[in-house]
Amino acid sequence: MIYGTRISLKPATRKDKSKIYEWLVYSNLSKEMFGPPKYPDCPAPSWEEFDEDYLDHYFDDSKPTEGRCYIILRDDLEIGQINYNHIDPESRTTELDVWLSDKKYTGKAYGVEAIGLLCDYLFRSFGCQIFYLAPSQRNAKAIRAYQKAGFEPMQKQPDHFIPDYSDSILLQKKIK
Repeated sequence: MIYGTRISLKPATRKDKSKIYEWLVYSNLSKEMFGPPKYPDCPAPSWEEFDEDYLDHYFDDSKPTEGRCYIILRDDLEIGQINYNHIDPESRTTELDVWLSDKKYTGKAYGVEAIGLLCDYLFRSFGCQIFYLAPSQRNAKAIRAYQKAGFEPMQKQPDHFIPDYSDSILLQKKIK
């Protein structure tokens, strides 16, 4: 467990995988990330696509430098998920992704705190110093939240980076 002031992060297990998928594609926040009318160019992932992206190591600690999912808890209530992907040992970088399970948890800075907790944990545990997030430019609320968490827009994307959206904006946070 990773503890903050208002929330904590609990390592997700394989049993949590379908719930995390449902939060992503079937919650009242899903339209803020996928599908018409705002994202006709970016349909929600199918279960098969999600399952292929979020392999077992995201849920079982078998490959901690390859990525991990966490459940965001407010008291004992599960309010979302946050994860990191492969940590590049040379550049000490990783990409994060975060989504909440319901619109009623937005605007309370839970995501901002979760991002800060995870970045601090990855810095202390793996020496990770640079973190990326890549929302669509159409998701202004997410961008504002990420900026509150200390992320700033980058002018140039790293060569290896593959954006999810045609209008992705790459945000970066550095810890030293």
